[in-house]
Amino acid sequence: LEKETGILHPRSIKVNTNQIDYIRMGTTVATNALLERKGERIALLTTKGFKDLQQIGNQSRPKIFDLEIIKPDLLYEYVYEVNERVKLVNQVEEDSNIEYGTSNEELIV
Repeated sequence: LEKETGILHPRSIKVNTNQIDYIRMGTTVATNALLERKGERIALLTTKGFKDLQQIGNQSRPKIFDLEIIKPDLLYEYVYEVNERVKLVNQVEEDSNIEYGTSNEELIV
């Protein structure tokens, strides 16, 4: 950043982000592994009752009346359903473990 802007940016001082329009991040290795279906075998953990959600998807497709739909293979090999729910804090008991969401909402997991 210092090389690009010509301004010193000590680690102890926050960077002024007013002039940043966007941030684009990614890793070629991870992206290629997903596209080529290479890499480690993985499993999907999901809320109980949502096992087929990734396979069903949202039914959006470019040719909506096409009778021969070719779907890509799933990235995971196994699906494990977890008996869990996330509730808003005002819906639970006082002794519960409270977590905070990205927009600072209180949740219990």
